[in-house]
Formats: sequence, C-alpha cells, structure tokens
Amino acid sequence: MSEHIRVYRPGDEERIASLLRECFDTYRNYGLDGSKWLEYAKLNEGFNFEGAYLLEVEGTLVSHIQVVEKRLRTAAGILKTAGIANVSTHPSWRGKGYATKLLAKVIEDYKAKGFPLTALFTGYASDPQRIYRRLGYVDVCTDRTWAAPIDDAKRVAQRVRWLEIREAKEEDLDQLINVYEAAGESYTGWPRRPRSEWVEKLVKRTAYHSFFYLERAPGSFVVAEEGGQVLGYAVTEKTPWNPREFIILELAGVPGRRDVLAALYSHAVARAEEVGARTIRMTAPHEPPFSRLLKVFQPQGGGGVFMSEVLNFKALVQEAAEKATKLLAEPVALKLAYRSEVAAIKVGGGEVSPHDGEADAQVELDPAAFNKLLFGHCSALELLLSSTVKSTIPLRTVVETMEAMFEPKPLHIWPIDHW
Repeated sequence: MSEHIRVYRPGDEERIASLLRECFDTYRNYGLDGSKWLEYAKLNEGFNFEGAYLLEVEGTLVSHIQVVEKRLRTAAGILKTAGIANVSTHPSWRGKGYATKLLAKVIEDYKAKGFPLTALFTGYASDPQRIYRRLGYVDVCTDRTWAAPIDDAKRVAQRVRWLEIREAKEEDLDQLINVYEAAGESYTGWPRRPRSEWVEKLVKRTAYHSFFYLERAPGSFVVAEEGGQVLGYAVTEKTPWNPREFIILELAGVPGRRDVLAALYSHAVARAEEVGARTIRMTAPHEPPFSRLLKVFQPQGGGGVFMSEVLNFKALVQEAAEKATKLLAEPVALKLAYRSEVAAIKVGGGEVSPHDGEADAQVELDPAAFNKLLFGHCSALELLLSSTVKSTIPLRTVVETMEAMFEPKPLHIWPIDHW
C-alpha cells in the first residue's frame, strides 16, 4: 500500500480534527472540529499550518503530528524549539510504525530548518514515550502540580492593603510582558510569549493549555497595581472537568516583591471560595518565592514527562559560547561531541571562534545528562562526571568553562504554554 507524508492543505482540517477526537478524550470532550482547529493558528503564533504533518495510506489519514514552534529558555540561552504535539495514529492502524516514521520526518525537516532543539510532553511509561526514546528523546523530568484543601490554602492567604487587585486590560500588556520576562529570568522553559498570544489566550479568553480555553470570566485575569504600576498578575479558573476544583494557572510578580505574589494568591483563594471550590491546584515552581505559598500544598504527580532532544548541536554550542565568552578571562579550546555531531570552539577573553587545532579538552557528552542540564536537572559537574573527558588542562578549568557556557535553572512552563 502506498504511503505519503505531507503537510496540511486547506480542507484537511475536518479530517485532522476527527482523528484527534478518535485518539484523545480531551479533544472529544472539548468538541474539537475543523473550525476550532483552524483557530489554533490565531491563538498560538508558533502553530503554523506548514507544521501540521499528515501520513496517508491510500489516501486515508492514518497519522498526524503538529509542530508548535517555541522559543524556550535553556541553560544554553533562548533556543528555537520544535514542540511536538498531537502525535496520533488511528486505532485501526496502530502498531505498524506510522507515528515513528512521521516523527522521523518531522525531526529531519526541523534539523534542516536549523532548530537547535525539540521537546514534548507525554505520558510516562506510555507507548508514545517508547517511540520518542527510540528517536533519541531524553526524559528530563516528570510533571508535578500542587494541591490543597481550600481550608489549608486559606492559612497562608494574607491581605496586602497597599496593593490594588483589578481586572487586567489590554492596555496593561506592555507592563505585563515586562513582569513575565523579568520573572522568567530565574527559570528554564518559560517560553517567550508573543503579544498576540497574550491578547488571544488571556485578554479575550482564558486558555488553560495551548489547545484548550474557556470564555473569560470576571476575576480570572487580574493584576496587582501600586501607584499606577503593574507589579504582577494572576490567571485562575475553575477546573473545567471538576467544578469542585479551582486552579491557579499562572502567578507572576516582579522579582523581589513577595507581597505581590501574596496579594494575588489571596485574591485567588477568595475567588475559589466564592465559586464553591473545595480544592485548589497550583502549577507554580516549588522554589522561592513560591515555596512560602506552597508549604500548605502537597505535590501531585500528573503521570506526564517532559522530553527533549538536540537537533543542531553546533548552533546550540555557539549560542552558549557567545553568552559565556565575557565570563572567561582566558580562552579555552573545547571539542564537544553529542552523539555524532562535534562542535570545536575557542571561548573566552571576550571572543568566541571555531577551533581547528588541538583542543585543551575533549568531551563526549552523555545525551541524557546534557538534556537534563539544559533544563536545570543536572549541573555542569554532574554532566562531566557522566561523560568521557580527555583534557590537558585542569578539570576545574573545564568545569568552570562549562559552567560559564551552561547555566542550569529550574524548569517551569505554565499550562497556558503547554503544547
């Protein structure tokens, strides 16, 4: 039987929506149809129709993958990332390798486009995870949310009288984007969010995922303001599939102002009580400044895993080296190998350049540790200890060079930006 891989053409949307409903309860319950699928391109700047891949057998749509392009913060800098979503094969055609074949094509294409990285979310210990591992994807971490009974959540709520909490408006967006970017400096993941997505996902409606949203309700998107300056914001909503549960989808404030987070959190708890919720769920990072709020919450495993793989190692290393060169007084020549790709550079002394001669240190990187490093789940020293290192300079110097190039930070991606 003839197989054909191609990208979306006008008229495919109903078949794609039908396949997604067949494969995922979430889309079936959401009532996805062709018109809603087409709307995704308006909600997500990285959702392009040329990133919608189809595999057909004798003209029948068998498998589908959507690429959602993101710019993720990583230990190496902000990298263009091919986010893999909606990997689906019709139940009647499973077990024949179609999804593997289609994803291999996607990887090939996005390597050719120069994307340094690809990443995805999937179920842990699932059939899809096994497919992704075969194609090189590495488990970075499992997902986790935080939950508390409403009475426990109220114990850490506090009134902050000097801050005004009010509805967010489109006129606030310049300040909101600045708050979001400043808060994100402490994390990996935390994608750059285009202004159009703020408008479509938060101002006009309340998105609780890149592909799912609700009509915006009063109080669901608010800002904390002091003297006319927006210092933070919160996005909250009742959980669509559980009316007794209330979720804090996003909570951010300018660095150093814990009172801002406290005020926004207290607003969220009060709103949860108003709508009759019995449980509050948060998706916030567990590090400070969120840890004080989370002390009455318990971690809840969601059964998911975040995975990534390097597509263009040389481009990634170049980005990391340019960031590090001013931090290193003396230049160091490194030859770094990732799978079959080698990047040889001289970095330090205010310059970065390709290096053709003997390297001061050669490192054959462990792929699993390197992907964890990119998203804050491994240190430079741990990476080197799990890799093969040959060096004519002290190991301390190699570690310091790698630490200057790669700065691991905690990973966090708000649900609104999940793909």
